[in-house]
Amino acid sequence: MTLQNILTVHPFEGFLDTIHQFRADHAERRRARAVYDRTWRELSAMSDRERADIGIHRSDIPGIASEAAAMSRKTS
Repeated sequence: MTLQNILTVHPFEGFLDTIHQFRADHAERRRARAVYDRTWRELSAMSDRERADIGIHRSDIPGIASEAAAMSRKTS
């Protein structure tokens, strides 16, 4: 490494990139969790009859909410 390279590279550049990536990942996880929670809440608020009309059993709710959260991460 030459002296010029040493002087032009910020000593915390890699560290700051890691912090920014961590914050971006955390924000993405929070958005996905919000989708999961909203889906769970909406399906849980429906009656058993309403869910049966659309072909969803109460035990399907966690899986459907997980799929919705995963799909939201792919589209972001």
